[in-house]
Amino acid sequence: MQTLLRQLNSVPGVVGSMVCDPEGRLLAHAFPPTVVPGTIERAAAAVTERTAALQTALGRISTIDLRFAGSRIVVKVMEGARVLFLCSPSVNLQLLAMSAAGVLRQLHQLEPQGGGEPALSAAPSELHQAVQLVEALIVESGGDRIRLRGQIALKAGFTLDLVDADTPDDPVKLRSLRAAVRAVLGQDI
Repeated sequence: MQTLLRQLNSVPGVVGSMVCDPEGRLLAHAFPPTVVPGTIERAAAAVTERTAALQTALGRISTIDLRFAGSRIVVKVMEGARVLFLCSPSVNLQLLAMSAAGVLRQLHQLEPQGGGEPALSAAPSELHQAVQLVEALIVESGGDRIRLRGQIALKAGFTLDLVDADTPDDPVKLRSLRAAVRAVLGQDI
Protein backbone atom coordinates (compact mmCIF):
# COMPACT_ATOMS: atom_id res chain seq x y z
CA MET A 1 0.00 0.00 0.00
CA GLN A 2 2.94 2.34 0.73
CA THR A 3 4.16 2.13 -2.87
CA LEU A 4 0.71 3.05 -4.17
CA LEU A 5 0.48 6.02 -1.80
CA ARG A 6 3.90 7.20 -2.97
CA GLN A 7 2.57 7.05 -6.55
CA LEU A 8 -0.27 9.34 -5.47
CA ASN A 9 2.27 11.68 -3.89
CA SER A 10 3.97 12.05 -7.29
CA VAL A 11 0.97 14.00 -8.63
CA PRO A 12 2.03 17.67 -8.87
CA GLY A 13 0.77 19.54 -5.81
CA VAL A 14 0.27 16.47 -3.57
CA VAL A 15 2.35 16.70 -0.37
CA GLY A 16 1.22 13.46 1.28
CA SER A 17 -1.56 10.89 1.44
CA MET A 18 -3.10 8.36 3.78
CA VAL A 19 -5.74 5.63 3.87
CA CYS A 20 -7.99 4.97 6.84
CA ASP A 21 -10.88 2.60 7.38
CA PRO A 22 -14.49 3.74 8.04
CA GLU A 23 -13.87 3.44 11.79
CA GLY A 24 -11.02 5.96 11.64
CA ARG A 25 -8.11 3.55 11.98
CA LEU A 26 -5.05 4.55 9.97
CA LEU A 27 -4.19 1.80 7.47
CA ALA A 28 -1.20 3.41 5.75
CA HIS A 29 0.32 6.81 5.06
CA ALA A 30 2.99 8.47 2.95
CA PHE A 31 3.68 11.87 4.50
CA PRO A 32 6.96 13.75 4.80
CA PRO A 33 8.85 13.11 8.06
CA THR A 34 7.92 16.60 9.26
CA VAL A 35 4.33 15.43 9.79
CA VAL A 36 4.05 13.93 13.28
CA PRO A 37 2.54 10.39 13.38
CA GLY A 38 0.09 11.36 16.16
CA THR A 39 -1.24 14.14 13.94
CA ILE A 40 -1.83 11.65 11.12
CA GLU A 41 -3.76 9.32 13.43
CA ARG A 42 -5.92 12.21 14.70
CA ALA A 43 -6.54 13.25 11.09
CA ALA A 44 -7.73 9.72 10.25
CA ALA A 45 -10.22 9.83 13.12
CA ALA A 46 -11.38 13.34 12.15
CA VAL A 47 -11.85 12.37 8.49
CA THR A 48 -14.08 9.48 9.49
CA GLU A 49 -16.07 11.57 11.94
CA ARG A 50 -16.60 14.46 9.49
CA THR A 51 -17.43 12.12 6.61
CA ALA A 52 -20.11 10.39 8.68
CA ALA A 53 -21.58 13.76 9.67
CA LEU A 54 -21.64 14.98 6.05
CA GLN A 55 -23.23 11.76 4.84
CA THR A 56 -25.89 12.02 7.53
CA ALA A 57 -26.69 15.58 6.47
CA LEU A 58 -26.27 15.30 2.69
CA GLY A 59 -26.51 11.64 1.76
CA ARG A 60 -23.83 9.65 -0.01
CA ILE A 61 -20.70 11.63 -0.92
CA SER A 62 -17.61 10.67 -2.91
CA THR A 63 -15.25 13.63 -2.54
CA ILE A 64 -14.61 16.25 0.11
CA ASP A 65 -12.53 19.27 -0.92
CA LEU A 66 -11.37 21.55 1.89
CA ARG A 67 -9.47 24.71 0.96
CA PHE A 68 -7.26 26.65 3.34
CA ALA A 69 -4.93 29.62 2.87
CA GLY A 70 -1.79 27.47 2.77
CA SER A 71 -3.06 24.03 1.83
CA ARG A 72 -5.88 21.95 0.45
CA ILE A 73 -7.22 18.63 1.75
CA VAL A 74 -9.04 16.32 -0.64
CA VAL A 75 -10.73 13.20 0.68
CA LYS A 76 -11.95 10.42 -1.61
CA VAL A 77 -14.71 8.54 0.18
CA MET A 78 -14.89 4.91 -0.84
CA GLU A 79 -16.88 2.09 0.66
CA GLY A 80 -14.49 0.51 3.12
CA ALA A 81 -11.91 3.31 3.24
CA ARG A 82 -11.13 7.01 3.07
CA VAL A 83 -8.14 8.33 1.11
CA LEU A 84 -6.89 11.74 2.20
CA PHE A 85 -4.57 13.92 0.12
CA LEU A 86 -2.71 16.86 1.66
CA CYS A 87 -2.08 19.23 -1.26
CA SER A 88 -0.83 22.66 -2.15
CA PRO A 89 -3.66 25.19 -2.62
CA SER A 90 -3.16 25.20 -6.40
CA VAL A 91 -3.41 21.43 -6.99
CA ASN A 92 -5.29 20.55 -10.19
CA LEU A 93 -8.29 18.56 -8.90
CA GLN A 94 -9.03 16.98 -12.30
CA LEU A 95 -5.43 15.80 -12.66
CA LEU A 96 -5.50 14.45 -9.11
CA ALA A 97 -8.76 12.57 -9.77
CA MET A 98 -7.44 11.09 -13.02
CA SER A 99 -4.13 10.08 -11.46
CA ALA A 100 -5.82 8.69 -8.39
CA ALA A 101 -8.38 6.57 -10.29
CA GLY A 102 -5.89 3.90 -11.34
CA VAL A 103 -4.11 3.84 -8.01
CA LEU A 104 -7.40 3.63 -6.12
CA ARG A 105 -8.38 0.67 -8.29
CA GLN A 106 -5.12 -1.02 -7.29
CA LEU A 107 -5.70 -0.20 -3.61
CA HIS A 108 -9.16 -1.76 -3.95
CA GLN A 109 -7.57 -5.03 -5.00
CA LEU A 110 -5.22 -5.18 -2.01
CA GLU A 111 -6.11 -7.51 0.82
CA PRO A 112 -5.43 -6.29 4.36
CA GLN A 113 -3.04 -8.28 6.58
CA GLY A 114 -4.67 -11.59 7.44
CA GLY A 115 -7.16 -11.61 4.53
CA GLY A 116 -10.72 -10.36 4.75
CA GLU A 117 -12.35 -7.61 2.73
CA PRO A 118 -10.32 -5.55 0.24
CA ALA A 119 -8.92 -2.27 1.51
CA LEU A 120 -11.31 -0.40 -0.80
CA SER A 121 -14.44 -1.87 -2.28
CA ALA A 122 -15.54 0.53 -5.00
CA ALA A 123 -13.55 1.74 -7.99
CA PRO A 124 -14.71 4.72 -10.02
CA SER A 125 -17.12 3.80 -12.79
CA GLU A 126 -16.03 3.73 -16.43
CA LEU A 127 -18.36 6.68 -17.06
CA HIS A 128 -16.65 8.70 -14.32
CA GLN A 129 -13.22 7.86 -15.70
CA ALA A 130 -14.36 8.95 -19.16
CA VAL A 131 -15.58 12.29 -17.78
CA GLN A 132 -12.19 12.78 -16.06
CA LEU A 133 -10.46 12.06 -19.38
CA VAL A 134 -12.75 14.59 -21.11
CA GLU A 135 -11.70 17.20 -18.52
CA ALA A 136 -8.04 16.53 -19.29
CA LEU A 137 -8.65 16.74 -23.05
CA ILE A 138 -10.45 20.05 -22.64
CA VAL A 139 -7.56 21.47 -20.61
CA GLU A 140 -5.06 20.16 -23.19
CA SER A 141 -7.02 21.76 -26.02
CA GLY A 142 -6.45 25.21 -24.55
CA GLY A 143 -10.00 26.19 -25.52
CA ASP A 144 -12.64 27.86 -23.38
CA ARG A 145 -13.34 25.20 -20.73
CA ILE A 146 -16.87 26.31 -19.93
CA ARG A 147 -17.91 26.57 -23.58
CA LEU A 148 -16.40 23.19 -24.51
CA ARG A 149 -17.94 21.44 -21.48
CA GLY A 150 -21.29 22.99 -22.34
CA GLN A 151 -21.11 21.85 -25.97
CA ILE A 152 -20.15 18.31 -24.93
CA ALA A 153 -22.91 18.19 -22.30
CA LEU A 154 -25.54 19.36 -24.82
CA LYS A 155 -24.48 16.77 -27.39
CA ALA A 156 -24.17 14.00 -24.78
CA GLY A 157 -27.53 14.82 -23.19
CA PHE A 158 -26.33 15.07 -19.59
CA THR A 159 -24.30 17.40 -17.37
CA LEU A 160 -20.74 16.25 -16.76
CA ASP A 161 -20.76 17.74 -13.26
CA LEU A 162 -23.36 15.19 -12.16
CA VAL A 163 -21.02 12.25 -12.83
CA ASP A 164 -18.85 11.28 -9.87
CA ALA A 165 -16.94 8.14 -8.84
CA ASP A 166 -20.11 6.55 -7.44
CA THR A 167 -22.21 7.14 -10.56
CA PRO A 168 -23.11 3.72 -11.94
CA ASP A 169 -22.01 2.90 -15.45
CA ASP A 170 -24.56 3.58 -18.17
CA PRO A 171 -23.60 2.24 -21.63
CA VAL A 172 -25.98 4.69 -23.35
CA LYS A 173 -24.46 7.71 -21.59
CA LEU A 174 -20.95 6.43 -22.27
CA ARG A 175 -21.69 6.06 -26.02
CA SER A 176 -23.29 9.53 -26.06
CA LEU A 177 -20.29 11.04 -24.28
CA ARG A 178 -17.85 9.43 -26.70
CA ALA A 179 -19.84 10.69 -29.70
CA ALA A 180 -20.06 14.20 -28.19
CA VAL A 181 -16.31 14.35 -27.54
CA ARG A 182 -15.62 13.18 -31.08
CA ALA A 183 -17.95 15.86 -32.47
CA VAL A 184 -16.69 18.74 -30.30
CA LEU A 185 -13.00 17.95 -29.76
CA GLY A 186 -12.38 15.66 -32.74
CA GLN A 187 -10.85 13.01 -30.45
CA ASP A 188 -11.83 9.53 -29.35
CA ILE A 189 -11.93 8.54 -25.69
